[in-house]
Amino acid sequence: MDVTNATLLERVDLTDAVAHFRVRADDGPPGFRPGQYMALGLADGDRLVQRPYSAASRPDMDGDVEFLIRRVQGGALTPRLWDARPGARMRVGRPRGLFTLQPDDPRTHLFVATGTGIAPFVSMLETLLEAPRPPRSVVIHGVSHPGELGYRASLEGWAYGWPVSYEPTISRPADPASQGWAGLTGRAEAVVDRVCDEHGLDPADSVAYLCGNPEMIATVGRILAARGFPAEAIKSEHYWPAGSPEVRTSA
Repeated sequence: MDVTNATLLERVDLTDAVAHFRVRADDGPPGFRPGQYMALGLADGDRLVQRPYSAASRPDMDGDVEFLIRRVQGGALTPRLWDARPGARMRVGRPRGLFTLQPDDPRTHLFVATGTGIAPFVSMLETLLEAPRPPRSVVIHGVSHPGELGYRASLEGWAYGWPVSYEPTISRPADPASQGWAGLTGRAEAVVDRVCDEHGLDPADSVAYLCGNPEMIATVGRILAARGFPAEAIKSEHYWPAGSPEVRTSA
């Protein structure tokens, strides 16, 4: 039985192991909320191999959904995704997850991501910037090398014309792949205090969204709590390559 319900439109490589994938659902927009994820699947003989990925696009893209995906060596799905060509048939599951924006929240939004964890924040920012008076947003994105900064051009563009501050940071500045980098260095958690101070973030009037590996989330959660952020103002989504390298959990 054919369980496919979508078509791969394109893959745009950022590096050998990180790429944008654009998929078109047969029945139009999946109706997701910014921050939610969907299972992507490819047929492997008589079985369907699926893994969950956050949508990085707006919910109203005429059925197109974009994902930022890292290729995992030995993974069950991602090597097959890299082998797929435009026109390949796929399965897109229904939207899931509670890691979504609080409606009409006027507080300053702090987004802290590692790697492909920036994807749900791009979808969230697209939505926030459509508001008549979008709240101020500060984005910290930690990666190993500049080439892995997914959606860098969009974030830099928003930082010029909207109340968005973009603070990318590189953890391997001495690597040849980081040559010419003049921005922040260190892991995402290492720059949180500095960024909060420089942008004058008030814990009483800010909300933080954290997405990426659990070590970063745990560390940043402690940092923000020590700065006075209440527990309800720290929301998280975990991307974790332990066990199965493509497992993803939310909290």
